[in-house]
Amino acid sequence: MKVLGKLTDMDWIYRHRITRSLVDTLANRAVLPLIHGEVLNPDEVVNMVLRLEAEGHVMALGTCECRHGMNAFEDGTVEGRDPNLTCVMIGDWGKGHLYAYPRHYRHTSAQELVDLARFWHRNGRVLTAWGCSDLHGFLISYCHCHPDYCVPLRNQLRRGNRVFYPGYNIARVDGELCRGGEGCDTACVARCHFGAVEVVGGTARVDEDMCHGCAQCQAYCPNGAVKLELRTGHSLSYCPPDLLGYDGHEGAQRRP
Repeated sequence: MKVLGKLTDMDWIYRHRITRSLVDTLANRAVLPLIHGEVLNPDEVVNMVLRLEAEGHVMALGTCECRHGMNAFEDGTVEGRDPNLTCVMIGDWGKGHLYAYPRHYRHTSAQELVDLARFWHRNGRVLTAWGCSDLHGFLISYCHCHPDYCVPLRNQLRRGNRVFYPGYNIARVDGELCRGGEGCDTACVARCHFGAVEVVGGTARVDEDMCHGCAQCQAYCPNGAVKLELRTGHSLSYCPPDLLGYDGHEGAQRRP
């Protein structure tokens, strides 16, 4: 993370065609096929952690790996919660981190993670699942990513490398309910870290190619104008539909 963070922040690399091409090739052909993130919304995280706990998987909560790599930590707490505790290691990875880093990781429960997911999502963080390679089901961790501290997220937003794959949902705006910024300061635009929302002709519009289904726009719309809809024929490498509470891929429905 330390190396990726430094590469992300080196503007001179991206001003020259050759060096930019080398870094982009390394990122897109070597790093991303090995490890990447998948964007989730709070309801999906709730289903995921409850399922993992019911199946007996260890879950360990610890300090953000990006913050360790960059030596960048926040002071104090946010409503009693440590803002640096953002990474959750799962299964054997959880056991390994508890053994190797007892000062930085501790056991956590599904109920605590449900609370943290909803809390940090309300505070503008992107909820993501991580795995290793494109093998289906090889989920190793889950994170509450801060756009200022998460190195992969900063790399995608600043440099255009697709580190995160869009989730199962896409945001839709009800034009009759949307006020186009009147009385809400277009919170949906400000809160979309992926730049997928803009106001056109007095109504918020979502770019389907840029939307990652993070549900930030939905959470911050005071008029309830944003809804999430399932993408058709969409699949993820680490989070199969049933893990997140859906039945099937295409035309999937959330289980009650």
